[in-house]
Amino acid sequence: MSDEVQSPEVRLVEEMARCHHDPYRFVMIAFPWGEPGELSAHSGPDQWQSDLLMDIGRRLSEGLTVHEAIQIAVASGHGVGKSTLVCWLMLWAISTMPDTRGVITANTERQLSTKTWAELSKWHRLSIVKHWFTLSATAIYSVDPVHERTWRIDKIAWSEEN
Repeated sequence: MSDEVQSPEVRLVEEMARCHHDPYRFVMIAFPWGEPGELSAHSGPDQWQSDLLMDIGRRLSEGLTVHEAIQIAVASGHGVGKSTLVCWLMLWAISTMPDTRGVITANTERQLSTKTWAELSKWHRLSIVKHWFTLSATAIYSVDPVHERTWRIDKIAWSEEN
């Protein structure tokens, strides 16, 4: 092993790789919990969000695929953090699994734009890896031009045709 000190970016890449099967770890590392700013009053996700993130990690460690592990229904009221959780999962997937392709959908374009995409904008802005991705009005994708078409999540309103 070389005596050279790794660059912060190399350490960040390695840390994100360690989060591949651990969305809870990702959420705790990726955002500035407890630091001055928007998250100063928060030490991490709400308990139900933490439990769900850890459950997904457990399911992944048991050998389930990402698609199988995240197929979980959450029944709750308005404003409890479901959109936030979805955004954390999107950012976890795209940040820890190179060339991730995905689609995020909702019943209406309005819901996607005013709820989910607005929430994604907040968490992308707060993310330790925000410099890895471009967030547009319709997608989040790799800033690397070689991967911008293969490493992305697109928003598409639900319809029977889609």
